[in-house]
Amino acid sequence: MTKKLFDDGMLFCFSAVVTQCKEVKNGYEVVLDRSAFFPEGGGQAGDVGTLGGVEVIDTYEKDGEVVHLCKSPLEVGAEVRGEIDEDIRIRRMQNHSGEHLLMGFIHNKLGYENVGFHMGSDEVLLDLNGVISPEDIRECEQRANEAIARNIPITISYPDSDTLAELEYRSKLEMTENVRIVTIEGIDNCACCAPHMPSTGGIGIVKVISSESNRGGTRLHILSGLDALDLIRQRMESNAEISHLLSAKPEKTADAVEKLLNENIALKRQITENERRAAEEIISGLKNDSRKSFCVFTRGLGRNTMREIANQAVKLTDGAVAVFSEEQGGFGYIIASEKLPLRTMAKDINSALGGKGGGSDLMIQGSITAGRGEIEKYFSELDI
Repeated sequence: MTKKLFDDGMLFCFSAVVTQCKEVKNGYEVVLDRSAFFPEGGGQAGDVGTLGGVEVIDTYEKDGEVVHLCKSPLEVGAEVRGEIDEDIRIRRMQNHSGEHLLMGFIHNKLGYENVGFHMGSDEVLLDLNGVISPEDIRECEQRANEAIARNIPITISYPDSDTLAELEYRSKLEMTENVRIVTIEGIDNCACCAPHMPSTGGIGIVKVISSESNRGGTRLHILSGLDALDLIRQRMESNAEISHLLSAKPEKTADAVEKLLNENIALKRQITENERRAAEEIISGLKNDSRKSFCVFTRGLGRNTMREIANQAVKLTDGAVAVFSEEQGGFGYIIASEKLPLRTMAKDINSALGGKGGGSDLMIQGSITAGRGEIEKYFSELDI
């Protein structure tokens, strides 16, 4: 069996002997006599790096052995140098240790258990079996970051059965032997197979990004360490750009956005009122003594207002009424009829006028690129 060296999470380089090398679909499965590469487990992905200069693209466990998925083969019996991608390993350890730290305070305060854990590329998901208030989230987050400042040791142990029976620890599974306990002194004991930072100071920061209800409990979205720093930097840069665009201080962007939204709502109301008045004026001026199909041309009206005009104008014709509003590159249209099968006619109308759209027999809508003269000629001939 591979001797596992990843109890020391900060061991990134080691030497080992290749004991197996097997070609598989995605590369070569390499087994060593000893390895600091962590195989996927406990919600944490397998390590990546190199073995003897050959890229390791994944690490997982198979039949009790640590398997390194390599891009090229390695000679059985050869001694190789293993190098783990430090940046990826450290970020994962920061996130995993940060989750343990935060969960320790949540468990101690509320008694909740971690019933789901996933470390993704953008965030860590932590599922609790109870509802936690924003105030309690803030308190536990604060206490976790205070513990980071105190640089509390994080230790790994394998208690014997008697010690384990008396130890209070968190675990999703019932285990009685070879249990690996990750301890944050005075805060948390948790059964876990993954490598961790040697102390809380290495976590850097724990930040709860958001929370939501999940199956009667709560799902927390969190990030720690360098990943949290990246997110904070991205959001600060985004906020700085918004600050510049709104000519507001960075800490006042929310107020500036709220003001802009209120102004936008007021403008939309004014536009709606202006369109209502324009529609009333157009409707009051409608006349069609011939009862033939006819067109109504407008400018700057939305589809709802055009539809209202069409609903009134259709009463004046035995054919169709076509309401048009100028837009970039042509006209938007709504065509209504109580007599003609517009749904089947839509294809011919769009073909003749360079348009696209559709609907029902009573009303179709879309846009066309034809000019006004061409449109008027088409509809004057519609009833012939």
